[in-house]
Amino acid sequence: MADERVLVVDDSILYRDLVINHVLEPNDYFPLVAEDGQSGLKIALEESPDLIIIDMQMPGLTGIEVLEELHERGSEIPVILMTLHGSEDLVVRAFRMGVKDYVIKPFGVEEMLAAIDRALTEMRLRRERDALTEELIETNKQLDSERRQLETVLTDTADAVLLVDDTDPGQVILANLTARRVFGLADNVIGQRLSDVVDDEVLIDVFHRATLTGEPAQAEINLADESTLNASVTPIPGVGKVAVMQDITYFKELDRMKSEFVSTVSHDLRSPLTSIKGFADLLPTAGELNEQQLYFLQKVRRGIDMITVMISDLLDLGRIEAEVRMDMELCDLQKIVEEAVDGQLSNAELKKQNLTLEIDAELPHVRGNVLRLGQAISNLVSNAVKYTPDKGNIQVSVASEGGQVVVTVEDDGIGIPQDDLPYIFDKFYRVESPETEGIVGSGLGLSMVKTIVEKHQGRIWAESEVGVGTSFYLVLPATSAAR
Repeated sequence: MADERVLVVDDSILYRDLVINHVLEPNDYFPLVAEDGQSGLKIALEESPDLIIIDMQMPGLTGIEVLEELHERGSEIPVILMTLHGSEDLVVRAFRMGVKDYVIKPFGVEEMLAAIDRALTEMRLRRERDALTEELIETNKQLDSERRQLETVLTDTADAVLLVDDTDPGQVILANLTARRVFGLADNVIGQRLSDVVDDEVLIDVFHRATLTGEPAQAEINLADESTLNASVTPIPGVGKVAVMQDITYFKELDRMKSEFVSTVSHDLRSPLTSIKGFADLLPTAGELNEQQLYFLQKVRRGIDMITVMISDLLDLGRIEAEVRMDMELCDLQKIVEEAVDGQLSNAELKKQNLTLEIDAELPHVRGNVLRLGQAISNLVSNAVKYTPDKGNIQVSVASEGGQVVVTVEDDGIGIPQDDLPYIFDKFYRVESPETEGIVGSGLGLSMVKTIVEKHQGRIWAESEVGVGTSFYLVLPATSAAR
């Protein structure tokens, strides 16, 4: 190891030069020099070198006497003795005082280098051990500090936090103060099964779904005090599943007020729209209209139709968000998809499109609302028909995969630009392009589909390429019952 300091103590300038100039310096050791035992002892105590190479016989303090003095002072500096033939009995005495090695004069360079390496090996290992120990202590301090910080955050956060192990439904590993208060848990809940200490079926179910799928699961939990928690359960490999539950009561109330406002406004708009439409339809009976007047009348009627569709979608979306008529039951998804596709066949035939359906055998049931699921799938197929040119291809498929049912609606239509994809499920969002001009829509259809899917604890996303086509993927959790 470079730059290790070696003290050479010898009254012979010949051997001092040999060790320093031919052994130490060429091999990157840093030499310290003493010409007698007294000065060698002083340097050893003041400088604490990594190694001492000392002659046995010197005027004044001998090498043995220096060793005895260092031994009495508790020194652990490794020592190599240089001795002449016939003094082996003194070497035995020296070894009892901790001498690591000895060489007999005269010696060669390689012999001394080997002795130095042997003598320093233990010291090097001890130094590495001490460094690793210090690093381990520092790491443990840091981990302990981070653990205390995490415990403080989890304890003081307003969100309820539950951590359970990987079993189903799992033993509680952590329950912060908010979680214990919300669910009435005792302080000694750690180590108990979740189902034994929590009687909320929704919370148990969302943990169960996360265990089955290995993916995050979400649910809304309605508490006895009429507050609502948004529970998100995330599997953490090697740890368990953590549930973070936020109080969304305030946001639910805002959403309810918004829905009521939209519903009220939509209802109030229907009467004047009906009146406008009626008078527009009566205009031709009041007298013959010229070509320009007929064009204007057509624009008025089209505007009325668009607003009427938007109002209907708004009302429908409001009912879905409020979970009106959302009774859940075991559903045969094959029948729902077949009816949705049949309902769009005539529109596809008008455009001479090829609309096909493929469904896996032994498809499992899903738990849901037949009306709303049919509405969501019909909306996806209807969009595919609208945005696919004449003689295009649309394929609807239903498959079972990993405890889930996947509905795919693919087309080779105009496609959706990548910049628009993140926003297509937002309310009132419509892709503006020359290809979409003249296609009637409210911008609420996909938002409605997403809301329905999420009410069924499912997921939906889209993949698309302009000029190539679009694929929508709708995933729903399957039940254990097969159809």
